[in-house]
Amino acid sequence: MAEKNVKPRLWTRDFVLVFVSNLMLFGSFYMLLPVLPFYLTQDLKTTQSVAGIVIALYTISALAIRPFSGFMVDKFARKPLYLICYAIFAAVFAGYAVAVTLTVFVMLRVIHGFAFGMSSVSGNTIAVDIMPRSRQGEGIGYFGMATSIAMALGPFVGLGLYGKVSFTVIFMCAFGAAVLGLVTIILIKPVKKPDVPATGKHKRTVNDFILTNAILCAIPFLFLGFAYGALSNYIGVYSEQTAAVKSVGGIFFLIFAAGILAARFVSGKALNKGHVVPVIYIGSIILLASFAMFSLEMTKTIFLTIAVLAGVGYGFIMPAFQEMFINLATDDHRGVANATYFTFWDLGIGIGIALAGYLIQRFGFLKLFLLCAALIGLGLIVFRIYSSGYYKKHKLK
Repeated sequence: MAEKNVKPRLWTRDFVLVFVSNLMLFGSFYMLLPVLPFYLTQDLKTTQSVAGIVIALYTISALAIRPFSGFMVDKFARKPLYLICYAIFAAVFAGYAVAVTLTVFVMLRVIHGFAFGMSSVSGNTIAVDIMPRSRQGEGIGYFGMATSIAMALGPFVGLGLYGKVSFTVIFMCAFGAAVLGLVTIILIKPVKKPDVPATGKHKRTVNDFILTNAILCAIPFLFLGFAYGALSNYIGVYSEQTAAVKSVGGIFFLIFAAGILAARFVSGKALNKGHVVPVIYIGSIILLASFAMFSLEMTKTIFLTIAVLAGVGYGFIMPAFQEMFINLATDDHRGVANATYFTFWDLGIGIGIALAGYLIQRFGFLKLFLLCAALIGLGLIVFRIYSSGYYKKHKLK
């Protein structure tokens, strides 16, 4: 009788491998995130606003490929697709090391975004295929911890290397991390996709590319992505230009990621019990408070408190929204569900990055972060009035 109560194993060999591949994917990406504004303004002599647009091209190109990536992940064998896209993703880091003009860098940035868009959807869908259905909420939370760890170690390493070694060395370090992730993918056993009922010739619809029944739930997520894009890309510059916190820019990312990790342990268990909506409420309110704290007189204590609260907030909302999208999709549309999740996340981040450079230059950091707080509040209102009720009515799982 006791054997029936034993939970199916989550941390299998293949789950660990796809976890590490995701860690290296995001780790190499986040290593460059706080460094690129310096590279573009110092080596390529761009303005702050132009740097924001160039950096945002990565997210915009990832966004452009997302709907097609979901369709391809659901249609083709997932491991080969993941492997090919990841290999292109890794190769572009080496390309950055030899890109000496803004034009070449922009071209590489677009290619990199395409490869990242395909790789992240493929990896997340493979992870969902591997994890037991009964532990899906927990599994999504734990799998996302790879991103959280990358958020901490990537920027910490990148900022640690900045000023001590050349940008070329930093690019090659990111390349090495990506190659390690590529090796782990080779070792993953091919995953059998969910069986799709035979229904004759299938006519392509918008729902094969975007999960249309998740749009109402995705709008608040878009606002949260805007705030994340502004925070993650410019907090390093903010700390460099703010005397009170000049020495703790790298530590911000460590504390931020620690908050995400801590929250994912709690949120994963709550999501397993079906508490998707309450988890999103809690995370959004904590995030709103963290951005509002930028209006206080800045000290190291306040700065690192913001890092903790922002990390906890995103640690709650990110796996909850992903679980929400997957629960609104049929099993044969898992790829599309993940693609839709990343599409709205990337759209928010892309707009946030592109506008943040201009807003900082025109109005300063404080008004930017207060705008982020206002958008999170607006998203919370939309979620309360529309999204939460819609989800409860239309969820499939």
